[in-house]
Amino acid sequence: MNTKKNQYMPLIYFTITLLASFMQGTVSADEWQPASTKNGVQTFLRSVEHSKYKAVRGEAVLPVNVAKLVAVINDAPACPEWADLCAESYIQQQPSAREAFIYTRNDMPWPVKDREVLAHLTWSKNAEGQVTMQSTAVADEIIRTTAKQKNIVRIARANASWQFTPLEDGNTHTIFEIHMDPNGAIPGWLLNRLIINSPFTTFESLTRQANKAKYGDAELPF
Repeated sequence: MNTKKNQYMPLIYFTITLLASFMQGTVSADEWQPASTKNGVQTFLRSVEHSKYKAVRGEAVLPVNVAKLVAVINDAPACPEWADLCAESYIQQQPSAREAFIYTRNDMPWPVKDREVLAHLTWSKNAEGQVTMQSTAVADEIIRTTAKQKNIVRIARANASWQFTPLEDGNTHTIFEIHMDPNGAIPGWLLNRLIINSPFTTFESLTRQANKAKYGDAELPF
């Protein structure tokens, strides 16, 4: 396998670029346990019923407005520009400005097989301007067949969410949550990179991407 890109994941989207109702209601929010704090980013972990993998939450204030952050998340083809391991991403279907089905393929370090996911994204906005995105992996037989031919592992269980709350100074209070089953053995060091440590570099790379000139005039699409 070729040398892998060292960028960073959102969601995993996954990325991805994996990466709910968050956690599909299996655990309550009061079960989050503090994990670590670095460069203004706080992380939390919690167990998820019927899963050996923990859910991760990151929280920070980002020096960028909500519209730009939403624009980056919605810009699927730009995923490789900022999302760790993201090799390709595109909108498979977009029923409305508040809903989309996004395909993402993640280029994993050798000897781990590449992963792919089809995520159903939904957006909502409340009266105070807080914007929330929910992402859940969905089944798709065409992608499953393609994955088998490419020798790529299909991620079938992944949930993620973004919450952007505008602040009076123009910054954004941001919360990122993710839980996923990588569908196969992954070394602990890689799982840490993809999940446990993801909020730290995700917030940094998201902010850097959002400040690019192409998002300068971004407006909320809903």
